[in-house]
Amino acid sequence: MEHQRRANRGVIPEEVQHQSRKKHTLQITCLLLSIAVILGIYSMISAATDRFSWKLDLTEDQVFRLTETTKTILSELNNTVTFTYCNDGSAADTNLKEVLSRYAAASPRIDVSYVDLDATPAMVEEYGQKGIELSPNGILVTCGIQSRFIAWSDLYEFRTAPGDESQNYSITGLKAETMLTSAIVTVSNQDCPGVAFTAGHSEDDSETLRNLVANSNYDVSQVVLGIDELNEHVDAIIIAGAKRDFSEAELEILEAFMDRGGNLCVFRDPQINSLPNLDGYLADWGITVTDQIVLEPRQQMDSPLNIIPNFGVSMINVYFSQHSTYLVLPECRALDLSNVNASITNTVLRSTSASYSKGFSSMSSLTQSAEDASGPFTVAATGERSFTNRDGENDTQYVFATACTGFYQERYLKTESLGNADLVLQVLSQMTDNEVTLNIPTKNLTADSLSFTRTTIILFGAFFVVLLPLGLMLTGLWVFLKRRHS
Repeated sequence: MEHQRRANRGVIPEEVQHQSRKKHTLQITCLLLSIAVILGIYSMISAATDRFSWKLDLTEDQVFRLTETTKTILSELNNTVTFTYCNDGSAADTNLKEVLSRYAAASPRIDVSYVDLDATPAMVEEYGQKGIELSPNGILVTCGIQSRFIAWSDLYEFRTAPGDESQNYSITGLKAETMLTSAIVTVSNQDCPGVAFTAGHSEDDSETLRNLVANSNYDVSQVVLGIDELNEHVDAIIIAGAKRDFSEAELEILEAFMDRGGNLCVFRDPQINSLPNLDGYLADWGITVTDQIVLEPRQQMDSPLNIIPNFGVSMINVYFSQHSTYLVLPECRALDLSNVNASITNTVLRSTSASYSKGFSSMSSLTQSAEDASGPFTVAATGERSFTNRDGENDTQYVFATACTGFYQERYLKTESLGNADLVLQVLSQMTDNEVTLNIPTKNLTADSLSFTRTTIILFGAFFVVLLPLGLMLTGLWVFLKRRHS
């Protein structure tokens, strides 16, 4: 009766107030606990994401995803490799910071640290005495006493364009994985076969070709035969686009190199009419450079001179039988093969049966005529011989030749859909028994614009401006009316 009288007077009983306060306290406690649990789960997920790089790479070119090549090399590491980013972590390049986190997540033997060079002058001086000049935002890769520094500018690919008063630069690609994985191989003392490019004959070995070889687990050097000493660790010599002939004395040095089991790769310039000594040396291996330029009426790119060859029966082409790709050889001469001087020749690349050839000195038209020779023609070949290596075992040495230099220019080596870069690496791999080739493509950073038709724009506008807001309003109205009637 007392509760009834209090209720009639509008007074809430003390017991009811107590229960209400208790209920509100319980609700607030549950809410706070829920928030704490959510924050805890979020913190754990964030920490795990940073530690194990559990992130989706939704970029068009999978910019931050490590290739299988890199993952294989990381899995074979026996010693710890340290990446030292030369700047404070809060000021680090976001792209490079993300790449480094991917490496750390992929292997427990990768350590990443950030060092402000201004705050550690002793470190700058220490490495300066070793001939390594540290610079901001570069990455120092170390393993034991081995070190390699990669400057920030070497981690990106740039495009230059002429401006009003100076050159304008724009970043087009990320080369971080290529450079970092190559540095890991170098400092971790994994075997790096030596490759020497010849000089002194107006060679046309493009910077892109050199970088491809250097970044693919090869120790690259340059040698002028007869002047520079040929390092005993050199396994292969590359003659790329020589425009002047080699002397007999130089060929004797080359022959001595081959006698000890060396290998030779010749990219013969098709526009040089005659190189008697070099061409004669190739002929001794059964490979003769002809005067005939090969043209393709159908299997070509943009021009009959830019032929797309077929693959011959060669161990070099095992890779291409497992990877669907094609090559482009712009302006190349035909080769004639014969087995002489204990050399066995094999066709690596050949033109199609529909191809035809014209004499280089007499070619006045690209159109096929009745006097043109018909294909197929050999356009890349190897000559191989057996020899006894240092261990007293029988081994094989190779001479690879193609009368084409355009195929290793930048536009072809850097086009991922083409196999031109793979051909260079497969040739060197066959010569040096090097199974670790790091042909890691540059990741594209350029953003392609999206094109929308007028109809598409109207449909997008109708959905996001009209239909979606109207749907939300009608849903809210339906919920309101339903609750009011209940």
